[in-house]
Amino acid sequence: MITAMIQVPFREDLLQQIDMFVEQREARSRADLILAATEMYIQRKNDWQTLFSYGNRLALENNLVESDVMNEIKSFRNSK
Repeated sequence: MITAMIQVPFREDLLQQIDMFVEQREARSRADLILAATEMYIQRKNDWQTLFSYGNRLALENNLVESDVMNEIKSFRNSK
């Protein structure tokens, strides 16, 4: 795998928080923590995009609009 080095400016207080977190809770370096956080952020964004795409596809296939969903939620809550 080819890697690249980058420089990223951090506010001093955030960098201190990162360092405290690494020191107290992690068995990894500051760089490893930032890399893992970046990977998690990208994965979450992709997961949400997949979920929204699925919802949009279902809405189109079933001719649903937002008010239909809200009505279903209300109906479900009232049935309990």
